[in-house]
Amino acid sequence: MSEQMGRGEAPATVEQVAAAMAALGLYDGENTPSEHAEEAARLGGTDAYRVRMVNALLGVVQAEAAMADAVKLNDEHRHAAWEEQLKAAGAVLDDPVRRLEFIRWQVLRAGTPLRLMAQNREVGPIPLAAAHAATGLHTLLGVIAASQDAVATGDVETLASQAGQLEAAREALQNAMDNTDVLLNMLKSVGL
Repeated sequence: MSEQMGRGEAPATVEQVAAAMAALGLYDGENTPSEHAEEAARLGGTDAYRVRMVNALLGVVQAEAAMADAVKLNDEHRHAAWEEQLKAAGAVLDDPVRRLEFIRWQVLRAGTPLRLMAQNREVGPIPLAAAHAATGLHTLLGVIAASQDAVATGDVETLASQAGQLEAAREALQNAMDNTDVLLNMLKSVGL
């Protein structure tokens, strides 16, 4: 996925990521090769360490974006601001498959904590419904990406090859509805 999105260059180094975090006031290490080598060894290797650092930076930036989104803007300005994220990720409007794959990746990331939460039966049916809905959306975005030009060109074979994925998406969305109904029926049973 990283080859398809972003700057189109080599991935950022941990030193670059740490510098970005330091610029935001969220990294207080020395940002030296030896410091990063030590952390990489402690955390399972250079790849594992780099992935953790990049995700820490992403979390910081997402928190900043959530705060920025609290500013009152009209829809045109808000959508233009959100478009900046897609552009920066290389998911530009004139490359719909790349855009869809980026959005699909975002849905996968957002849905994963829901799926993990839903594994605990004590959380109830609604987190499970949300996890199923996220899975359905992720699957549908994959279908759209895989068949982006098929409708316009009449490529029935490509469309037909997505039937299994469409069924899987439908099943996930039906499971989301069924789990929502569980809570609604529980509420009805106590007169709410």
